[in-house]
Amino acid sequence: MRAVLRVALVKMLLAAAVATGAAQDDEESLEDYSCNFCHGNDGTLAGVEENKHLIVTHEDLKADVHWQKGLRCHDCHGGNPKLDDYVDHRDDAGFRPLQSLADMPGFCGHCHSDTQYMRRFRPSPRTDQEMEYWTSGHGQRLRQAGEDYKKALEAAKDGEEAPVFEDPKVATCLDCHSPGGKHNMLAVADQKSPVYVTHVAETCAKCHSDAELMADRTYHGKPLGHDQYEEWKQSVHGQAMLEKGDLSAPTCNDCHGNHGAVPPEVDSVANACGTCHNKVATLFAETRMKHRFEEEGLPGCAACHGNHQTQHPSDAMLGMDGEAFCNRCHKDNQFGATLAGATAAVKMRDGLENLKTQIAVAEHTIEEAERLGMEVRGPRFDLRQARDALTNARSVIHTFSPESVQEAIGEGLTATANVTASANAALAEHANRRIWLAATLAPILLVVGLLLLYIRALPIPAVQATSQAEQLPEH
Repeated sequence: MRAVLRVALVKMLLAAAVATGAAQDDEESLEDYSCNFCHGNDGTLAGVEENKHLIVTHEDLKADVHWQKGLRCHDCHGGNPKLDDYVDHRDDAGFRPLQSLADMPGFCGHCHSDTQYMRRFRPSPRTDQEMEYWTSGHGQRLRQAGEDYKKALEAAKDGEEAPVFEDPKVATCLDCHSPGGKHNMLAVADQKSPVYVTHVAETCAKCHSDAELMADRTYHGKPLGHDQYEEWKQSVHGQAMLEKGDLSAPTCNDCHGNHGAVPPEVDSVANACGTCHNKVATLFAETRMKHRFEEEGLPGCAACHGNHQTQHPSDAMLGMDGEAFCNRCHKDNQFGATLAGATAAVKMRDGLENLKTQIAVAEHTIEEAERLGMEVRGPRFDLRQARDALTNARSVIHTFSPESVQEAIGEGLTATANVTASANAALAEHANRRIWLAATLAPILLVVGLLLLYIRALPIPAVQATSQAEQLPEH
């Protein structure tokens, strides 16, 4: 009887709205707003604190990408949109409720996993998000919580109160895609979206920077921590994106994945880094060190460069002095590091320093010739080859082969020798020009001097002398 009365009340309200046009808005039909009579700000569910999560206003929906694409309440939640066929949700077999957090991926996947349906909005849609989610750390934890809940329900005896689903507090679709509720999903390309490239790290940090929430959480037995976001902001990647506006700089999902987010395993860290640093990853993959790192449980690139706090690499990282990274293992033979490896590190570092010195000498010589007005555009351009060779040598370090590094350095030394020779030739030409100029000026000055002497030796004409005498004053 109560359900019948509720249906009758809703139909009366809807009929009144039709008469007054209260539900009309910007040429939208009343049918699109029928759910607001219960779930809107002034709906039958409003005003009760426990119903707060059920209230959705038109303002909430207007910015939603689904609403903008023409989707309405029944497209996601099911049910019959016809006013005359209104049925209470509890009696509607076609209604799709969200009874627990574990239902969220499947709820969104109802459409987002349907290729034919999603092609209505994009010719080549991604429809693997739900499948990927269940492989993620979030999905695995949520699935386990859901399975535990089902077991608890089955174990409950008839007549006993059903157990409450224990929220595992893991991220689902809404946590990442909706900035402030369930019905204001923004497009990924929207700069205000929580998953827009410049906001991804901040969105992940909502949970992963919460010390209380992340306490005692582990992945494969290792603590997850809660300082990743602060470390990333100070890293070369974070600074490139946040300070320099480089949208290609890696953020959380570039290394961990989007919907299938998990920390890279020890044997896949180099592959994660290699999505951007392909050359270095390829060189590293072909070395014995890659497998040695894996055997010792060292995470490839991150063992030397760090993970979230990655700093700009420098030559100081190589070698056996000071804070050089090689020194960490090879000094005390940790993880099976050998003395031969230490010797190789020193040799490679010395080679780099020698090439940098020769580049500096060549640059100084070019600048000196340029200051004297000599044409040095050719040598300056050729010096780029030496700098490229230095960059290449720094990459080849990841082969851990002094011979390969020395080969790359040798190319740079050859280039600097040629540049220095060209710059010195320009300086020599300048010196020769000064000598020839001096040699040319000497006879010219001699002739000028002789002419002056000759002119002074000439007698003054008589007429001119008389005229000058007449002009003298009388005493």
